[in-house]
Amino acid sequence: MSREKPSVLIFSEMFPKPKSSSSGVFIVERLKALENLGVPFDFAPVSTFDSLPIRVLKKLKGYSPSEPVESVQVNQKHYPVLNVSLGLRDRIGLIKQEPGSWVKYAQGMASAIEKNKNIEEYRLIHAHRVFPEGYAAMRLSQKYSIPYIVTAHGGEIHSLSYDFHTLVREILRNASRAIFVSNALMKDACEKLGYDKSNGIVIPNGVDTNVFKPMDKEEARRKLSLPLDKKIVGFVGNLIEVKGADRLPAIARELLKLRSDVFFFIVGDGPLLKTLREKMPGDISHFAGRLEYGLMPMAMNSIDVLVVPSRREGFGTVILEARACGAWVIGTEAGGVAEAIDSDGIGGIVGEDIEKSLSEAINSSLEKGLHLASSTRRSKIPSWEDMIEEEAKVYWGCMG
Repeated sequence: MSREKPSVLIFSEMFPKPKSSSSGVFIVERLKALENLGVPFDFAPVSTFDSLPIRVLKKLKGYSPSEPVESVQVNQKHYPVLNVSLGLRDRIGLIKQEPGSWVKYAQGMASAIEKNKNIEEYRLIHAHRVFPEGYAAMRLSQKYSIPYIVTAHGGEIHSLSYDFHTLVREILRNASRAIFVSNALMKDACEKLGYDKSNGIVIPNGVDTNVFKPMDKEEARRKLSLPLDKKIVGFVGNLIEVKGADRLPAIARELLKLRSDVFFFIVGDGPLLKTLREKMPGDISHFAGRLEYGLMPMAMNSIDVLVVPSRREGFGTVILEARACGAWVIGTEAGGVAEAIDSDGIGGIVGEDIEKSLSEAINSSLEKGLHLASSTRRSKIPSWEDMIEEEAKVYWGCMG
């Protein structure tokens, strides 16, 4: 395949940020795999950044303000970030989930791409996230008569406000193909939006098994200043209710009833941080904040069990990362959690007392002393290369 002229324009607001190098890293990993396959593409990272009033407002609400980013690196190439300028009213509207402000943001994305890219040079547009990116892709597609595809990653489907249902359904239906990262997410789109899945396909996330692989657990714990004589339960994600972070104190209390040798390693940031620090029992936890992405393989190797107490979830790349490093994974029934866990853990836990059920499953896995670092089990974990080969087939099918 020729790399001289990009055929596909890929864009997304999701990419690594200064204070969160793990944010949107799955987009960068996809692009690396596409480049390695020789797929000719161009990438347009697009975002709006925080003014001083917005920074103050976010801090008051417990969110980390965004820092301006000049470019996103994919292998040896840097792609300039396209900035969408929004007024204070619309920035506040985004925080309040007001439809008008989000549509204006999507329109701003389309305008920024038009100003910086020669759209007519491309044969296909690929938007990562159905909304707002998918709306921008649909507008560009209609204006330039170029097909578009969208990838649904989670929140824009499972946590979508009713105000957006009609618009998101239209974006999905008009796309040449709609990619979902899990079967559960596509099912959500069908049940909540009335999407008929006629153009739908499921392509899960992958993991770089050359990076996420078993290493010496004691060495990993020493480097992260974690106890060597405890069974460590990890949580990795935003400290918000959707991710089930508020369930961690109750899980810890229930687990302490079953065993005394546990310790919680909590990686992430968000509005629940202060509350969790206050509610976690005793001196059995370490809050690491947002770790640099380069430290994540070490973090995953330091834990015995990853707990995923999510209420809603698209797929959960962290699950694959933990599995690839040999950790056991325990999770709820939310979205694609069970699909990502596969047979390397316990997924799909439901019931009235989720926290107790999760703690019992964690204890059970620790009692069995299960470790998943065998090459046989790791071979089942999907690599980015495998997943992107499927994505490339979608590209060629849409371009004829």
